[in-house]
Amino acid sequence: MALEVPAGTPDLGPGVVAMCAVLMVLICLSTITRILSKVIVKQPWWWDDFFALISVPIQLTLFGIIITWRNIGLGLHAEVVAAQNPLYLVQGAKYLYIAIFFFDSSITFPKLSAICFYARVFRSNNKTFRIHLWVVGSLVVGWLIASLISTIFQCSPIEKAWNSTLPGTCIDTFAWYLSTAALSVSIDLYILLLPVPMIWALKLSLKRRIYLLAAFFLAYSVIVLSVGRMISTINLIPNLAADLTWNMPAYLYWACTEGALSLISVSVPNIVGLVKALMGPRWPGTNPKSSNRHTDPESLKYGASAGVHASQSFAGDRDGFERLVSSTGSIASGINEQNGKGALIALDRIHVKTQITVDRV
Repeated sequence: MALEVPAGTPDLGPGVVAMCAVLMVLICLSTITRILSKVIVKQPWWWDDFFALISVPIQLTLFGIIITWRNIGLGLHAEVVAAQNPLYLVQGAKYLYIAIFFFDSSITFPKLSAICFYARVFRSNNKTFRIHLWVVGSLVVGWLIASLISTIFQCSPIEKAWNSTLPGTCIDTFAWYLSTAALSVSIDLYILLLPVPMIWALKLSLKRRIYLLAAFFLAYSVIVLSVGRMISTINLIPNLAADLTWNMPAYLYWACTEGALSLISVSVPNIVGLVKALMGPRWPGTNPKSSNRHTDPESLKYGASAGVHASQSFAGDRDGFERLVSSTGSIASGINEQNGKGALIALDRIHVKTQITVDRV
């Protein structure tokens, strides 16, 4: 540490560094697992993967800035830092100014990844659902642009954002933090609830629909931390400027964990798919005897075949959760490609015949 402080000085810095280290490891592990899942399960790459991967260097850079700030006083009382070198306070405020750019981006790209995941999983002709995807995607991009612009021009002159001794004016910091946090929570809630009507409309048992809803909610549980960050904003930000280096760690715990968990959560389907592929027949619910059933390729052209394909996916399809949801999504669409009519056929009307022949040697 660059500062020399007496032993026993109150210090919140070690906890912040430990948090950053743990989150960096988890992010790297989830990303590696995502890549391995794509390679081993042979899943095609798409936009949800791109947005998830581009978020990784952003997250790691954010943690690097926080650790660097720690070296010049983050976690100590401002008076302790000022006694060592007053310029460290100005430099630390500048680190915060830069970190906000990376934080806003770190929670935006996982949102875009989740939206693209929905678009890929629910491959349907539901016009309303597609409109919702475009609307929430536009909200996410608009939120990021507005946040970045307001961050850049929060003070006039710009340098006053990290050097409060300069003459000039700044926006209301509390209102700014609170409004961006509240909008982020609203968007997260929108994304979380977006697939609910699609899943609930599936012609599946209540148990399976509840399972799918629970899986989606767990895969986007970041909204809990988003709400926590908003509450932290209400309690902390009004007193933040009075002792920035001491009060900031309490906010960083929520902010950094939100960004990291949002990135990890969008990789959950890939993680499940990889584990299922590695376990093979040992995966719970997998029936090796039924995994090799023959289905007429021509029958896959019809909406009825979606029901057969979906039931096999529940039994033992190697693409895991992502393929499972994809298959059930095709049931919801119920589109007959031959005549262009929506024809949803009940699963109990579909019968699969299997002929087994044993030859003696």
